[in-house]
Amino acid sequence: MPCRSVGRVAGNFYLLGLCHYPVYLLDGPCPAFFDGGTSSVGRLYVEEARAILGEREPEYIFVTHAHWDHCGGVAHLKEAFPKMKIAAPNLSVQVLQKPSAVRLIDELSREAWHSIRLYPEIDQSRLLDGSFHSFEVDIELEDGQVFDLGGGSTVEVLATPGHTRDSHSFYLPKEKIIIAGDSAGNYTNFGNMICEFLTDYRAYLATIEKLSSLPSEVYCQGHHIAHVGHEEIRTFFEDSMRESLGFKDYVLGLLDEENGSIEGAMRRIKAEKYDVLPHPKQQEMPYIINMTARVKNLAEIRESL
Repeated sequence: MPCRSVGRVAGNFYLLGLCHYPVYLLDGPCPAFFDGGTSSVGRLYVEEARAILGEREPEYIFVTHAHWDHCGGVAHLKEAFPKMKIAAPNLSVQVLQKPSAVRLIDELSREAWHSIRLYPEIDQSRLLDGSFHSFEVDIELEDGQVFDLGGGSTVEVLATPGHTRDSHSFYLPKEKIIIAGDSAGNYTNFGNMICEFLTDYRAYLATIEKLSSLPSEVYCQGHHIAHVGHEEIRTFFEDSMRESLGFKDYVLGLLDEENGSIEGAMRRIKAEKYDVLPHPKQQEMPYIINMTARVKNLAEIRESL
């Protein structure tokens, strides 16, 4: 069954804050957060973590990649839990050292506040203003690293590029949990599958194959849903692969009809896939940024065919 609400997902594993922009928490001898959500939801992440952990502090926060909706709340969590070590991919560290990238993360985080405050489940008084605060990374992550959380729980670090160059996923073999960020797609709150290969389409397909090979009972999307149960997760990966292949064909068809014009294809995609959706939905700026990256990626593939 899919988990679509804040609280316990399975065992001692929890979803905190807001399903649209979750932070996950594994409780145990060395509690750990996975992903940092978005800045305006930072207070909720802290309050809900403290309700579970009491006076204990998390040992780590593992970040999947340096996008505003996955690292935005990290600084607020670090302020609340100063002993916590921040672990992020080494390529994410490079992103966070670029002033232009930090400015864009801040701009997108502030814009998101306007949409998040309209969600019916949100008490606006508990939201922060949305401004992004950068942070120092304590541990630079690379593919193959393993962290011991005690009690038999470990975290395996997996390079899973395609969505971004720095995208990594985290596998907990004892619990059979995968936290993948946006590495292999998301079912949206409208029920459709979105696959966001922003940097490398072929690497994205390889990542889906890689993650689908892991024994899993919980699969955490970057947004909206945590999938629980082996069969549901198998169906998720099948749908993700099918959507990735189908979207490629759809975009290549549009590019042919638009004589290779990325701008022309983008106008039609936005009209057909975004403008028709009701609110609340993804903010327009990140939608356009991400979709343009996907179309450009496929346009490059088209040239090589």
